[in-house]
Amino acid sequence: MDTLTAQLQNLPPESSNDIFSLSDQVLSERLEFIEEIGFGNWGSVWLCKPKPATTKDGAVRQLGQKLAVKLVHRSKTPTTAARVRSLWNEMKIVRSFKLDPHPSIIPFHSFIITPSYALITMSYLPTLVPVEVEESKAREWFRFLLSGVEFLHKRGVVHNDIKPANILLSHKNIPVLVDFGFAEKYDMESDTAFHSNLSYGTPEYLSPERARGLPHDTRKSDVWSLGVTFFEILVGRTPFEHSDGEQFSSSEDLEKYWARTLRGKWVGTWDFSKGMEKLLHRMIAPNADLRCTATHAIADSFWQTPCKDSLASHSTCLPFTLSFNSLGI
Repeated sequence: MDTLTAQLQNLPPESSNDIFSLSDQVLSERLEFIEEIGFGNWGSVWLCKPKPATTKDGAVRQLGQKLAVKLVHRSKTPTTAARVRSLWNEMKIVRSFKLDPHPSIIPFHSFIITPSYALITMSYLPTLVPVEVEESKAREWFRFLLSGVEFLHKRGVVHNDIKPANILLSHKNIPVLVDFGFAEKYDMESDTAFHSNLSYGTPEYLSPERARGLPHDTRKSDVWSLGVTFFEILVGRTPFEHSDGEQFSSSEDLEKYWARTLRGKWVGTWDFSKGMEKLLHRMIAPNADLRCTATHAIADSFWQTPCKDSLASHSTCLPFTLSFNSLGI
């Protein structure tokens, strides 16, 4: 018996409603795989929907809700086994918010294991957050995302791969963080909580200390990545790229890019308010000791300024509060 199967069998009874061990045939009878919508070294993501189910009285029940399914093959190789373990850890992190949800964190539905596959099923959100967006439109997105990252950090979780490609928009136009494949959960009581010297993640969004594998506070690296992401949503590139789509195809190219991040001097031009610029400089500070936390970013005076200072609106921006009930959460 493999380790993952043993873990499934030792789960408490209340886990049976969202963690399943199925045969490959039953999986094919229950899920229709429509198309592959993402692919990487870790596996693939598919757009799926549940197949119609027949009730005891013979009626056909149309389920119909589309799902995003992250899938890993379970072939017996060290690389594949590591991917399955990573998916299991990702599931445990996202699942921990099932009874404690946040509108900007992707909702977990179920974990499925078969002899051939391991899968996480989650809500399907088809729209990627756009870039080169006016500040007046992006402002509320940023407040939700800051709230979501603070939510994670207060629960001992860091995302470790925040970037526009991992942010989707819900049908309520709320930005949602997805892909927790690099996420870590820490014991908040430990003296080493949030400490790391690892450097994995997407290179253009790594903080200077993380890019170099130096000991660092992973929460501060999340805030750096989030600040770079905000800049890109507004401008269409990161603050350290000379142009949108600048290529970093070699280690030398990346070293040049990371040298720019270490200096902290933004390149090119940008067009957003002074308040936003000040906030982003706090989030994208090369010295992690001077970089703000997500909580400090939420408390920044930018959120108390009139919207007209952001851009076009002449209404007053209210203090940052979120009512999940009003959002249908």
